[in-house]
Amino acid sequence: MSIEIRFVGGPADGRTYAIPDDAPPPLYLIPLAHPIGELFASSLEPSPMQKAEYEPVWENGWPRRADDGAYLYQHRAAPLTAEDRDALARDRAEVRAAEERRATELDEAWQEIRRERPHYPESWRDL
Repeated sequence: MSIEIRFVGGPADGRTYAIPDDAPPPLYLIPLAHPIGELFASSLEPSPMQKAEYEPVWENGWPRRADDGAYLYQHRAAPLTAEDRDALARDRAEVRAAEERRATELDEAWQEIRRERPHYPESWRDL
């Protein structure tokens, strides 16, 4: 007898597999392919195979199932390292600064439009 498990989130999102077992496993590991850039690297020794971890979704003490009866498994992301957190903070700051620059540019452009058409609202946000 086989059971079906469906993955939610992560690299295998939405995929369903039938596994030959009578109970869902407590943790399911899916091997991930190496990045293409790493395949062309000059290193003679390959890096260790990375795996995506999926764990069952529980509801009221029982494994949760989809409408079609497949057991649902949620992606368990690896904890962020300090470098990852710093990179995310830098990216967020860059995006925030770009949004502020864009808003300033829009405000300046709107003021030019208002000089030509004084009957328009004070701010483009009032449209």
